[in-house]
Amino acid sequence: MQKYGLIGDPIAHSKSPQIQNAALQACQINGQYTLLNTPGEAITTIVERLRADNIAGFNVTTPFKQAIIPFVDSLDVSAAQIEAVNTVKNINGQWVGYSTDGAGFWQSIPGDITGLNIALIGAGGAAKAIISACPSDVNLTVFNQLSPRFTSHQVELQRLFACELQPLTALEPVLPTVDILINATSVGLTDDQSILTLAEVGQLPPHALVIDLIYRQAQTTLMQAAVQTGHGVMGGLPMLSHQGALSFTIWHDQPAPLTVMVAALTNDGV
Repeated sequence: MQKYGLIGDPIAHSKSPQIQNAALQACQINGQYTLLNTPGEAITTIVERLRADNIAGFNVTTPFKQAIIPFVDSLDVSAAQIEAVNTVKNINGQWVGYSTDGAGFWQSIPGDITGLNIALIGAGGAAKAIISACPSDVNLTVFNQLSPRFTSHQVELQRLFACELQPLTALEPVLPTVDILINATSVGLTDDQSILTLAEVGQLPPHALVIDLIYRQAQTTLMQAAVQTGHGVMGGLPMLSHQGALSFTIWHDQPAPLTVMVAALTNDGV
């Protein structure tokens, strides 16, 4: 049986096992996907065990997406550009690192996005993945809250993507022109905070879609504000499904059963 799984901390809440195991079963692949580490376990200990187990492939989430890089043998272009890995494949004993987060996000957006004005809030790992895979036919502008790290984020995005990072205060004047608003920050992850106020969300045009990459059972405060102002919303689960499908394709060299993977999340009541 081929072994697959996820490393990260915390990971007990992860939906990846249910979507990947559903896909393995649907494709009649003799494999199993599990959570691969315990809380507080060091990355060196995890890597030693996975190599000893001859793991076939695994996903990587916070806080190991950068920490895993010294332990892989090579990087795909996607992972090298954003300097982070979320998928590792064992190819004849050689570990190759990939990033499917960005491509998975863009594939998760419904409809034609050609020519749309898209505002992305955030400058961390998720934001970088999204920027790196951004289609050339959309107009993406990136904003982030002013903080002691703002300048370093600004320099990093310019170095990696020739992308200009603007302060969040610059977003309000252009809200009426935004077709899709994306929150790629952790604001609202564990509380009822929102990256934008209800009044600010209300300045978006009626057709605008608000995407919050945070995934949990209840809508975030930002999503609630969007619903209240009559806008469409999307949480983080579609991105999870699509990036997981891309990981599946990398590991198994065949198309992923995306419908099955999405249904596995839906059946969980999320």
